[in-house]
Amino acid sequence: MDITVSARHMDISPALKAAADQKFGRLSRFGEVIQRAEVHFIEEQNPRIAEKEVCEVMLVGGGHVLRCKVAAVDPFTAVDLAVSKLEPQLQKLKTKLALRPQHAARREAAAADGSDDDTAAAAG
Repeated sequence: MDITVSARHMDISPALKAAADQKFGRLSRFGEVIQRAEVHFIEEQNPRIAEKEVCEVMLVGGGHVLRCKVAAVDPFTAVDLAVSKLEPQLQKLKTKLALRPQHAARREAAAADGSDDDTAAAAG
């Protein structure tokens, strides 16, 4: 999975980038559902807002897009909240894809041919 981390109105520390890569990299356990993750950190400039650190995440793969936006006191907490928001969405998408008849047929064809899922998906 390709993870892109960017920021607006703030600097990204190496620790924050490593934490985001590690936490969102764990989401790859949901299989081939996602291929790319874009993580954007924004610091709100309004002094009345207590939760200034905003984390926006967009996961793209297989024609599906999952998004979430969370705000927290610090960016590390925002990353944790974003991961906890995205996990149920990914589980729901993976279940929906597994129940499709054409998905099951591709899986069976790939298992019979002994090839990987990418070539079976491209062929079908």
